[in-house]
Amino acid sequence: MYPRTRALPTRPAIPLWKILLPALLVLGLGWWAQRWVTRPTNPPLQAGARQGTVAGDWARLRAFGARAPGQRGHDQTLDWAQAQLTALGYRVTRQSFAATARDDLGAEVRAPGLTVRGKTLYGAQGSDQEGELVRVPPGVTEEQLEALDILGKLAITTCPPGPWAPLADAVVQAGGLGLAVVNDCAQPPPFSRVDNTALPLLEVPAREGAALLARAGQRVTFQTTTRDRPVTAANLIAARVGGQPEILFGAHLDTVPLSPGANDNASGVLAVLDLARRAAGTPLAERSWFVLFDDEERGLNGSHLFVHDHSFELRATRAMINLDMVGVAAQPLGVAAHEDLRALVRRVAPEARAFEDEPQSTRETFGRSLNITGRSDHAAFKPLGVRTLFLTRGLDTHYHSAGDKALSPALVTGAADLAERLAQAVRAAPWTPRVPCGITGRNCR
Repeated sequence: MYPRTRALPTRPAIPLWKILLPALLVLGLGWWAQRWVTRPTNPPLQAGARQGTVAGDWARLRAFGARAPGQRGHDQTLDWAQAQLTALGYRVTRQSFAATARDDLGAEVRAPGLTVRGKTLYGAQGSDQEGELVRVPPGVTEEQLEALDILGKLAITTCPPGPWAPLADAVVQAGGLGLAVVNDCAQPPPFSRVDNTALPLLEVPAREGAALLARAGQRVTFQTTTRDRPVTAANLIAARVGGQPEILFGAHLDTVPLSPGANDNASGVLAVLDLARRAAGTPLAERSWFVLFDDEERGLNGSHLFVHDHSFELRATRAMINLDMVGVAAQPLGVAAHEDLRALVRRVAPEARAFEDEPQSTRETFGRSLNITGRSDHAAFKPLGVRTLFLTRGLDTHYHSAGDKALSPALVTGAADLAERLAQAVRAAPWTPRVPCGITGRNCR
């Protein structure tokens, strides 16, 4: 036998594609199965969920008390409202975000031989300023402030005839370094949030304030002390899976820290829940989103976040309907409508009071936030081009105060009635979505 000179034939190697293809098919099937199992689904519409009433909801919500982020009533409200919307067959997303709560640690005015303690005005920061004390009339005008020359000085006044925030704003605009209000009001004053200014804005009791008024012309020191602490806020977004936000019903669920917030804005929350109840199981539910915004009182923070995160979906929105302070008859129920919708509102609801919404402020002042007094969550939608309808009965005498304890379920129901009629009319009316501009600037409308 001769020795073998070449290798015996071997089995050919398996082509790589014969290994990868089955593996990819297995992975694909696994991914599809995982997506199928974890796909979002609509919760069932629970029996009896549509039998709720505004009055019944208010009895429950009222028990939670003040609902500022960080307070116990705030978290109870979130849990309760989410449960109500889920029972109505909506998938509820809780959009959590970081917020800040500001605690007032006290304020004081120090003059030679005198120290008067008081409270920081809601919204102001902690600060310390020294200057000449100047007394200004409680109803002071811009011309009077200019004549008083309060630039670089500290102002003091007695109970103003209206909300304190506009007076504080005027003093700061005139160059004042701070304001002390002697709270000798015969009745609780109309409350309003002052701008987030780094100047001392405070109130002092009437009796101690009388001694301080006598020190006008002397050098004094104003000091306010506050503490900011991190808290968690959350928007509640209720929608059917795959539902389009052709109509977005919204209201803010938070309050200022010391207020039970009946009219501002439990009334709006109750109206949105009532609208979600009416729509449940109907075609309107598939074309609506119901959103309860958080941290409105600190600067529309929840609605700004919502608009930022859902700008794509909002291209399908025909109208955003915002309900704020609709439970007390301070004024007849009014609608501030986008210019495209004013004729529709006059046709559908000629009885509704029409009013102009507060214009967007473009003022910027060093060390301060923009003035948002009187604004509500619909303002966050305007820069995106979303048409808005703002329903309100105006400011009542208990606005932002501990006295905001009562509302009328009938008035809330009336506001929900109007919102529903407007929503149906908006959906039925012709509408051409605005196509956003591309990077090249083409296709702009």
